[in-house]
Amino acid sequence: MGDVQLAWQRLVDWLETNAPTTASSVLAPAPPAAITAAEKRMGVVLPVDLRTWLLASGADNGPVGVTEGVVPGNNRDLLGLAAMERTYHFKMEIERDDPSPDPEFPFWHEQWIPIISDEDSCYGKFLDARSGQIGSFGDGDEPSFGVHESLTALFSEMVALMEQISAGEQRAAGRVQDGRLIWD
Repeated sequence: MGDVQLAWQRLVDWLETNAPTTASSVLAPAPPAAITAAEKRMGVVLPVDLRTWLLASGADNGPVGVTEGVVPGNNRDLLGLAAMERTYHFKMEIERDDPSPDPEFPFWHEQWIPIISDEDSCYGKFLDARSGQIGSFGDGDEPSFGVHESLTALFSEMVALMEQISAGEQRAAGRVQDGRLIWD
């Protein structure tokens, strides 16, 4: 699995050095009591790696409560704790109101914790609390599993893409402009 704290710190360090405007959106640490309360409201025990990351960057410092511009792709953000919880309950409500026809492949599972999402909660990624693996979800699409082996792998991949940008590689998937990380 690796060390999620180290992978996250590498990502933050890269942002602070190369994209300080984007770095300013990184959320503050979430208080342990807030994490425990969110677990109770969702009825899910968060995996150690997710708790570790939230303790480093999970507070909701603003009306939206997301870290903006860090995730490759269009209009997807890393969710803070309250945004995770809102998205989780939204997805569970849809599953309760319109259950998936095959319980083995639900639209949303109670052990999936959203960690990345667009503004409408239609597209993003989730952490499966049972395995620690990262999956993806999309509006009208079946969820994909094992997109990343772990939260550490996700952050490490993001840092690798960022390092391609700072190295000036032609295959880089983005650029930095006026201190802001911009993904192509």
